[in-house]
Parts: sequence; structure tokens; C-alpha cells
Amino acid sequence: MLPWGHLALGYLLYHLLLRLGDPERGPADAPTLALAVGTQFPDLVDKPGAWTLGVVPSGRSVGHSVFVLVPLVALLWTVASPARRGVVAAFAVGVGSHLVGDSWGSLLAGDVGDLTFVLWPVYPVEPEHGRSFVEFFLNLSLTPVLAVGVALSALTLVVWYRDGCPGVGLLVSWARAGATAVAGR
Repeated sequence: MLPWGHLALGYLLYHLLLRLGDPERGPADAPTLALAVGTQFPDLVDKPGAWTLGVVPSGRSVGHSVFVLVPLVALLWTVASPARRGVVAAFAVGVGSHLVGDSWGSLLAGDVGDLTFVLWPVYPVEPEHGRSFVEFFLNLSLTPVLAVGVALSALTLVVWYRDGCPGVGLLVSWARAGATAVAGR
């Protein structure tokens, strides 16, 4: 799954989880941004780590491993104040949805051997170094997985808009604060 598909899947899942608890409750700004980071986190660790820097074995290894992600989320939960645990929970939903997004095609095909990346380092992964991000995106072709990601993204934009575009207000306030700091006011 590509970045926009991961973001879409994570947001829809988070939106549904919130609505199950309270049908009137929508996502708040800070948790939504944490969710967005969580949906990208495994690839932000593994893709540059393997493709560009060569410090992790594969584009699906360290950042995609439950042996890394579960302790990380547990640590974040432990150090977060009770008021911030909702942000950590949103991040965890994002990370979890990323793993689901990377796994659903193999699961549906019954190809569980392709899912060993979530159990790295217990199960080794094929080394993957020296790939180019630009080349990767230029060589995309329309596959069922890509089509699902695009459709999910379109649906998510509608849901996100109806939720009041959570996250935008906080980003704008951060941008204003940064601009004020740079301007020296």
C-alpha cells in the first residue's frame, strides 16, 4: 500500500473506532496528526533506512516488526501523561492500520509466507538496498492494490471533510507560531 492508502485506511479505521464509542464524537486535531504520523511511521523508518542509508535490512523490516512497534507504543503509553494517551492511542491505530494495509493482499491470497516481515528479526527478510524513491514512484502501475488505495483515499477525503478537517487547525497554529518566531515578534 502506498502512503495515501495507508493514511486513508488509518483515518477511516480511527473515525469508525471513535464513532463506535460515541456516534457524535469526531477526531480531534492532535490525535489526528499523531494518527497520520503513525500511518506512515513504518515506511519512514524502513524505506529510507534500507533504500537510501542501508542501515536496516529491508523496506519492510525494523519499522514493520511487531517486536519493535509493540514495545515502542508501550513505551510511549507509559511516558505519556494521562491527558496525552489519546494521542498515543491514535498513533498506535495508525501503525496498526499500516501493518494491515501492507498485509491484506497477501492474506486474501492466502500467501502468509509474504507476511513474515511483521515478525522480523525472528523471520529474516530479503535484503533490499539501493532503491530509488523517484524510480519507485515513476514505475507505479495501476494494480488492484493501488486502485483500492486511490478509492479509499477519495472516500477518506469526504469523511475527513465532513469531520471538519481535523488536524488543519493545529498545523496552521504551528505555522503561525513558527512564522512569528522566525520574524522575531
